[in-house]
Amino acid sequence: MNFMTQMSKYIFWISLVLNGILLMFLVGVVPFLLYLSALFNVLMTWFVFKTLRRTNNTEEDLIILMSEMEEFLEQLQNIHAMEMYYGDTELQNLINNSKALINNFIDVQAKYFDVEVEFEPDDEAEEEAKEE
Repeated sequence: MNFMTQMSKYIFWISLVLNGILLMFLVGVVPFLLYLSALFNVLMTWFVFKTLRRTNNTEEDLIILMSEMEEFLEQLQNIHAMEMYYGDTELQNLINNSKALINNFIDVQAKYFDVEVEFEPDDEAEEEAKEE
């Protein structure tokens, strides 16, 4: 932060205090309390909007991260389906860990954000159900 920005913040806060003192001196305590109430309401409104904006940015980042993880899982599944790597246990473990990680992201998304989560059935679970 440069010097002028810092100085303008100090001047702003000093003017708020001096205006409050002047208001109290000229018209009494009740308008001064009204002034403090209005000032507090403005500051709280600003804080709420700032917090909501930060929450929306976090939600958007999490959604982007989820889509990137799903793309990574699809690439792993495509590699695992190749003839050269078919049945490789390391790739299968990596796929299972990726699915668990995506499920953790989904749980966090459902817990903290108002997002509808769509559950897709697992291919292996479908195959096991058909075999039974």
